[in-house]
Amino acid sequence: MQTHRDIPTVDPLLGAVRRLFYRRIFDMSRKFRYCIGFPKVLDYAPMGGTTEETPTSRAEPQPARHRSPLAAITRTEQVYSQLRSDILSGRVLPGTKLRFADLTERYECSTSVVREGLTRLAEQGLVLSEPQHGFRVMPVSADDLDDLTTARCVLEGLVLRMSIENGDIAWESEVVAAHHALDRTPMESAGDPALMSEDWTLAHSRFHTALLAACPNQRLRMMALSLRDAAELYRRWSRPIGHDDHRDVRGEHRALVDAALRGDATEAVRLLEEHLRRTTRALGARQRAMSTG
Repeated sequence: MQTHRDIPTVDPLLGAVRRLFYRRIFDMSRKFRYCIGFPKVLDYAPMGGTTEETPTSRAEPQPARHRSPLAAITRTEQVYSQLRSDILSGRVLPGTKLRFADLTERYECSTSVVREGLTRLAEQGLVLSEPQHGFRVMPVSADDLDDLTTARCVLEGLVLRMSIENGDIAWESEVVAAHHALDRTPMESAGDPALMSEDWTLAHSRFHTALLAACPNQRLRMMALSLRDAAELYRRWSRPIGHDDHRDVRGEHRALVDAALRGDATEAVRLLEEHLRRTTRALGARQRAMSTG
């Protein structure tokens, strides 16, 4: 028969070390669950006891340092989209200096978020980055706009004429399809009538690309499309800043298609030039009014 002397005993020091070890493991587990956002954290109970959920065991709202990286990415994208929309809609006027203090207050975000958004906009040509001076919205230059429009009228008119002269049934089909998509796409953004919708902008680009697609000279065609891209910002500003919102854009496109399909290159080139210069006149008048006012 065993006596109490035969029962193995546990060294008190060893027992204390074990309890400390288990406690540290549990604390690390709680911190891990808290950081990754688990909804509940269970209180520690000694070995042999029970573990119950208590009202205070629920995880507190995550502090800023523990927020998911995805949340930061989403906020950066939101601020970038809001600032881009404000520029394209004319709520932030061309040439406006973009101060970090003003933007962080306006969009309720950090300086790093604003800086990333401005850097992206500078890459797109919407914002100008000036050493020692910071950022500002790309200014409207009447001289640059006149030069760009003249170059487009000459080069794009030539490419359009060559495209009409060389177009076949397949080209005509592409032009008709592109115009149909453009005509059925709302021009105004659903959330902001002053802003051109992205779907319409894309359909508009595809339509004019289709008109030029039958030109056999690829270099001329690519140069003409490059000039169109350079004019994109001016085109977007023609409505909110130039207040050119009473023109019949759909009618202009329809007349251009009709002339191209009839094979009347001279009339198509004339209509294209008038189509291009309409934006220049509206923005030029607005720019002169702003400079004198």
